[in-house]
Amino acid sequence: MHTRINWFEIPVTDMARATRFYETLFTTKLKEENMGSGTLAIFCDPKGEGVGCLMKGDNMEPTSAGTINYLDAGASLQIVLDRVAAAGGKIVLDKFTLPRDLGVIAHVLDTEGNRIGLHATN
Repeated sequence: MHTRINWFEIPVTDMARATRFYETLFTTKLKEENMGSGTLAIFCDPKGEGVGCLMKGDNMEPTSAGTINYLDAGASLQIVLDRVAAAGGKIVLDKFTLPRDLGVIAHVLDTEGNRIGLHATN
């Protein structure tokens, strides 16, 4: 079986703070929506299609110990890493070069306490 991630949800406790963090990190605008008793801030691909979201709602609890989602940092990981502290996050795994020209990664804690991975080609 071959599979790809087709949606992700990052739990948050403070939607405004988390939205600012991710919008600052990726210099983008997230699309906010309400869903029942929860609130979403959606990441969109270049075509405007939703690919994942920040989610505030019942049973959504941020953690640094769970699954790590890697988000595309674009052409340069360092440019995104340079925004982490100013956005209120913390680098917890420094930039690391993957073998076989697979690119570079780093881990950061967002403003909610979630550990996320960042990946770029350089």
